[in-house]
This record gives sequence, C-alpha cells and structure tokens, in this order.
Amino acid sequence: QTAARSVVTPVAVAPMATPVRCGELLCQRDSYARAVSTVVVSCEPRAAAAAAAPGKRKKGKGAAVPPPPLPEWEVVLGDTVLFPEGGGQPSDAGTVGGVQCSRVDNVDGLARHVLSAPLEPGTAVDVVLDWPRREDNMAQHSAQHLLTAIALRKWGYDTTSWGLGDATSFLELGTPEFTPLMMAELEAEANEAVKAGTAVAPSWHSVADVNEGRVPGLRKSSKPLPPSVTGPVRVITYDGLDTNTCCGTHVHSTARLQAVKLLRVERAKGACRVLYVAGGRVVSLLGSTFERSALLASKMSVPQEKLLERYDENARKAVEHERAAKSLAAEVVTLLGQALRCR
Repeated sequence: QTAARSVVTPVAVAPMATPVRCGELLCQRDSYARAVSTVVVSCEPRAAAAAAAPGKRKKGKGAAVPPPPLPEWEVVLGDTVLFPEGGGQPSDAGTVGGVQCSRVDNVDGLARHVLSAPLEPGTAVDVVLDWPRREDNMAQHSAQHLLTAIALRKWGYDTTSWGLGDATSFLELGTPEFTPLMMAELEAEANEAVKAGTAVAPSWHSVADVNEGRVPGLRKSSKPLPPSVTGPVRVITYDGLDTNTCCGTHVHSTARLQAVKLLRVERAKGACRVLYVAGGRVVSLLGSTFERSALLASKMSVPQEKLLERYDENARKAVEHERAAKSLAAEVVTLLGQALRCR
C-alpha cells in the first residue's frame, strides 16, 4: 500500500530536463510518497534578504549588528515529494541529496527548493520528506476541507479564509453568529465522517471544464480560475461530501484524521473563526490538558473532577477575606481617628 511505503525506499522517476510543474508534482499525485530519486535541473544562489528599513536599525555604540544571512540556494528538481507552500498550507521540509531543505516555493509554476548548500545540475539525488511535519500539516488541511464542506451543506456558510498554526488552526465562516449548538453539530458530523473512512482522491481537469462547471460534483462556491492558470487543474474529492480545486496535500481517507476537535469561536469583522485541531494534535492537546489539570489538582489537594468546586470555594473565600480586610481597615481608621482626637 502507498501509505506504508518506507521512508528509505525512494520512488524512482526518469531523469528529465523539463521539471514537473506545480499541480502535478509527486507530492500532489501521492501525498504518502516520502522519498523520490530524481535529478537536479537547476541551482541558483538565493537573493539575500532585503536590508532593514531606514530608521529601524539601532544606532550608537553598543548597538547590536545583525549577522549576515547565511547563503542559500534555490534548486529546481525533475520531481519532488516536498510540497511548495500554497492554498494556506505551509511548505514541506526535508533533505535533497543529503542537504537540508528549509522550504519550497511555487515560483511561476516551478517548485524551488531552498537549500543550505548548492547542488550541481544534472546530479542524481534522493529527496526525503520530513514526514511528521507533512502528516500534521496534511491532517489540519484535510480537516479544514471536511469542516468547510459540512458547514456549507448544513447552513450555507462559505469559508472565507483559513489558517494553519503551530498549535491550532482555524476556518473563518461567513456568518456573524455561530452558536455552541452549531459547534457541537459541526464537530459531531465531522467525526462521523472520520469514522466512516470517506475516500479522498485527486483528479486533474482542464481550465475550461472547471470554469464551465463540467467537473462532476464541483463545489458551486468555487471561483473561476484566473487567466494565469493554464492547467491541468487539480481537484480534490471527498467521496459524497465535497469536490473542490486544491493544490495541497490530503489524507487518502478521512479515517487517517483520527479525530477532529473544535475548540472555540472568535468573532472577526462580521465573520466567525472556528478554532480546531485534528489528527495527532487532538491526542497531544488531550495529554497536555490532562497533565496541567492533574498538576493543578495536586497543588489544590483535590481530585481533578473537583477542581471547579474548589475554585468556586476559594473565590468565595477570597471575596469574604477582602470584605473582612476592608472592614478591619475601616475599623483601624476609626480607632486612629479617635486616638488623635483624645490627644
């Protein structure tokens, strides 16, 4: 099975002078490919970062002088398992020919790998993916597609934006109100889809078919593609749930998400941001939350299930103590006043 492919067994691709373009990269054809044997097509020094804006740099004696940026190179490969940043999903990281790759950018349709050392064009290299990072990013991205599809079908709410953070992610729904009951319903339906193991698969279509609605099941909210897109266009289908254009990596089945947990809603400019975690982040969050709860319970000398009761009790006592302190302070002032008058 593709999902069980070993990280030490690269997929072999034929050497080529013309690189595979973004949208049809191996990482987009098979999101579970962890390594590939390919060839270096080009290697160029990466432009140095722009100088600090005038007035921003500290002046005078003792001012810290920032170190010069380390040299980097942009490498184009025949094909790659490293996803270039796009569609809200961060780029992958990994190694190319044993050299660290910190990021990948889509520049005019070509995946440019940012490396810490140069590679000679024509050299055969193995590209190895940082799989834990990809698996986490892929889970959050796939969960966003799932949540977006459910919210659109159930309430007609479009997703106006989304963001993948280091700890939590969010999708922004085009509604000024999203109630706790809606949160519960959205979470429940998302996890039913996870348990169902809904198949997820990419397909490729012409720009005309996408723009003219000839792709079966394509989400009606999908916007027409700009003239700069020449195709073929990658489309992701969540079987029976959603079909939409997307360049990012996805799980092969919703079962790979393990679970989806909605955390809270934040209101922003007439919209609602729903914060969530999916995949391994759910287990990590549960573990860290339990550890903090256990530590707090130990410090307060109560079982974890009694924490709120102890908090309420301590809060009540704090109010009583504050009132008693104010009463004592007033009594002291009165006694001092009496003492002064008796002199």
